[in-house]
Amino acid sequence: MKNFENKVAVITGAGSGIGRGIAEVAASHKMRLVLADVDETGLNKTLEQVKSKGVEAIARVTDVSNLNEVENLASQTFETFQNCHLLFNNAGVLGPAPISQVTRDMYDWLININLGGCFNGVHAFLPKMQATKEEGHIIATCSTSGFIAYPMLGLYSASKFGIRGLMTSLRAELSGSNIDASIVCPGEVTTNIVNSTFTNTPNKNVEQRSEDSGTDPKAMLEVAAEDAQNTFPISPLEAAQAIFAGIENKDFYIFTHKGYKRQLEEISNEYLQAFEQSMFQ
Repeated sequence: MKNFENKVAVITGAGSGIGRGIAEVAASHKMRLVLADVDETGLNKTLEQVKSKGVEAIARVTDVSNLNEVENLASQTFETFQNCHLLFNNAGVLGPAPISQVTRDMYDWLININLGGCFNGVHAFLPKMQATKEEGHIIATCSTSGFIAYPMLGLYSASKFGIRGLMTSLRAELSGSNIDASIVCPGEVTTNIVNSTFTNTPNKNVEQRSEDSGTDPKAMLEVAAEDAQNTFPISPLEAAQAIFAGIENKDFYIFTHKGYKRQLEEISNEYLQAFEQSMFQ
């Protein structure tokens, strides 16, 4: 897809961070936008920003872990714009915690948002996108943590490894069709996701920005930060620009940083060594 003008983009997690950056870049391409997030305040701010660029846009408060809400989002999208050309399954939470302290509620909360939200988006939108017979693209926000596992990020990595597997299979299933698939693998982007922690409240799916958790999430992620040496944080807008460049190139893996080359090579070498040492040929 080279020409984005008047095409329709659906963006989950649009209330802040990379989602807002994607919305801004999509608006600069004169796309028509459907914005979704659980954070109504942030969502309305993004809506205001994109509308100031003169584009058509709607915003819907949506919990991506709830299939009914995502299906409603798909219905509202096609009722309003009769199409979806770019689906950004972007909503996600970090929830840093050591695995020994992870509860089943924490597991359900994070996996249902990150991996479940991606599945729900594909489930709700793909049949409708295929029915239009027009070109389309499904983009899921993965992470370098979908390749590299760090302490304190066991659940997060599990969800992102899962997204990579889901989207890799989807790419194979869509081969030769009018729909493409990509995963975005950002390095460090200046967002607030580091503060998305689980809180045992009735509305567990809302991203919580707790100030009283007793631990500093940023301090917990020192290992990951050190491993990202030779990289630098980029803005959500810069990440979004890299994402759109990847879509234009029909890249499946869209990396925003080059500083993880050493880590990825080490992982690949470990796989190869284990394979070569396998007992049976």
